[in-house]
Amino acid sequence: MSPRDYIKQLEETLHRNQELEKENDNLKKENEELKKKLLYYENPNTPPSARKLQKAQKSTENTPTPKKRGAPNGHKGATRPTKQPDEIIDVIAEQCEKCGRGNIEKQDEYETSVIEELPPPQKIKVTQYNRWKVKCKDCGHKFFSKHPDCPKTGNFGIFLLVYIVMLKFHLRGVIRKIQDFALKYNNFEISPKGIHDILLRVGNACKNDYDEKIQKIRRAKWRYIDETGIKVNGENWWLWIFRTETNDTLVVIRKSRGKKVLEEILGKEPKGANGSDGWRAYSWMKLQRCWAHLLRVVDACIDVSDNGKRLSEDIHSCFKELRDFLDRDPSMAERMEQKDLFEKELEGIIVKYSEFKELKKPLTYLKNGCGCWFTCLLYPGMEPTNNLAEQAIREHVIMRKIIGCFRSVKGAENYQYIASLLATARLQGKNGFDELEKVLRQELCLS
Repeated sequence: MSPRDYIKQLEETLHRNQELEKENDNLKKENEELKKKLLYYENPNTPPSARKLQKAQKSTENTPTPKKRGAPNGHKGATRPTKQPDEIIDVIAEQCEKCGRGNIEKQDEYETSVIEELPPPQKIKVTQYNRWKVKCKDCGHKFFSKHPDCPKTGNFGIFLLVYIVMLKFHLRGVIRKIQDFALKYNNFEISPKGIHDILLRVGNACKNDYDEKIQKIRRAKWRYIDETGIKVNGENWWLWIFRTETNDTLVVIRKSRGKKVLEEILGKEPKGANGSDGWRAYSWMKLQRCWAHLLRVVDACIDVSDNGKRLSEDIHSCFKELRDFLDRDPSMAERMEQKDLFEKELEGIIVKYSEFKELKKPLTYLKNGCGCWFTCLLYPGMEPTNNLAEQAIREHVIMRKIIGCFRSVKGAENYQYIASLLATARLQGKNGFDELEKVLRQELCLS
């Protein structure tokens, strides 16, 4: 190869290297931009159940051999116990199944089949109540008689109101589907507006129960609080959840995600403690910061460096010590003493890793929560995580995905009243149908 050819080849190689370096820089910038966009969907505040991309990645790496479907060997099963029959029917054939003749004689042997069955679809029953006006002979008071099954206004009875509400809330039905189901199954004809009016009437009837729940929330020893975005008439609003130690649950829909909502519900000087994430609107109250959020924050640093991995291990160790201590059901004196020890241990961890720049974000998160990571020790029974609030809010997240948004402020307000009653009944192990029926009878028929 001549010197001229060698120089030419060298120049081409250098030019190619420059192009590759430029392309590499562009790819790095694009990668950083994509990472920033990805953080909007998956970050330490994203629950593990919602992390789809990480699940997909893990499923492709070291994918184990799929297990055989079905229960393992030795599984006892879950066969339902046989119910006691409400009715016994003797079944005696009238003719021979072989020759067809009717010369039949009953024997001393029979087979038993216990069958659970629904009655045929209930059709609408129309009842006229003649509510007579009466007069008290003692005080002279005159009034119209009341019946527990007859609302004072409207044309629909209590069971029908409960039925429509449960199709909407319990089965998460949309209004036009409810209209179609009621027509085909119950031969009940009603317009979408009629269904909407029923929901408004029931919501108004639940208003007093809702106001009582606000007072219970205020008097609670502690509360778990969370919030999520929701659309109202096309605008960004927020759905708040307040859940007490006795599972009284309040749904609040407001345009604000700030302090004024908390002051409205809890008052300006709330009693007791409040479990929450790290959102700044809670900073003025006595808090138990959520350890589940903290663990996700430090776990995000595992792949950053070896120091990040050690930080995650230390925080997980702290949480395990806290859990083990709470499981022992210690006395209040032990709790107060241990709280000081735990806080000093956490401060030591912050000092230990403060020199590592790559851990600035998780350490800042830890520092911002200092004094609030072990509040639950002062309230026996309180959880160190805010998982109970997140569990209570899931039902409304699902409803949000189904309906898209509320079409009016009135609709959002009405949703709060009914949803709070049903959520409280469900979390307290009560029958939501029965609880709603009691409220409607009291408010619409007898009050």
